[in-house]
Amino acid sequence: MMSLFLWSQLLVSLALLLDLLSFQLRDRSRILACLALSCALNAGHFALLGHWSAASLLLLASVRFLVSIWRVRSILMWFFMGLACAAALATYQGLLSWIGLLASLLQTRAAFCPDDRQLRRWMLLGTLCWLVNNLLVGSPVAVLMEGLFLVSNLVGYYRYYGFRHYGYRNWGRGTHHCDRSKVRVPPSDQATP
Repeated sequence: MMSLFLWSQLLVSLALLLDLLSFQLRDRSRILACLALSCALNAGHFALLGHWSAASLLLLASVRFLVSIWRVRSILMWFFMGLACAAALATYQGLLSWIGLLASLLQTRAAFCPDDRQLRRWMLLGTLCWLVNNLLVGSPVAVLMEGLFLVSNLVGYYRYYGFRHYGYRNWGRGTHHCDRSKVRVPPSDQATP
C-alpha cells in the first residue's frame, strides 16, 4: 500500500505534465485551462502532505484560472487577491503561508492579464515563489515541477517572442498592459473584458 507521501508525489507528477504542456501552447485560454487542472492536482498534493495553506491557495488558483479564461476585469483580480489573503490567514502555518500567499498574488496578477506575454512574465515571478515553498516543504517532485515550469515558460516565451521582449523594461510597456480595461489583443488570445 502506498503512503500518503507517495500519493502526493503521484498527484504532483500529473500536475507537472500539465505545467509542461501549458506554456508550449500559445492560446491564452488553453494555457489557463491547463494551469487550472494542474493547480487542482497540486492542491491535492499539498493536502496529502498536510500543508493546508498551500492546498487552499492552489484550489483557489484553480478556480481563478477558470474564471480568468472568460473574464479579465480588474475587479475580479482584486476579488481573488482578497480571497487568497483570507485563505492564507485562515490556514496560517508560518513562513510557508506567506510564501504561498506571495506566489498566489503574483499568479493572480498573471491570470488576469489579457495578453499571454504579460501572463508569462508574472507567472515566472509566482513560480519562483512556489519553487522556494516546495524546497522548504521537501517535496522533490514539486520542486522538479516548478523548475521545469520555469524552463517551459522561458522556452515557450522564446519560441513565440524571443527574449528581446522579456527584459524588465518591457514589463509595463508596449501595446499590451495588464491593468488597462480596453486592450487590443489578437482575437485568438482575447478574453471577454
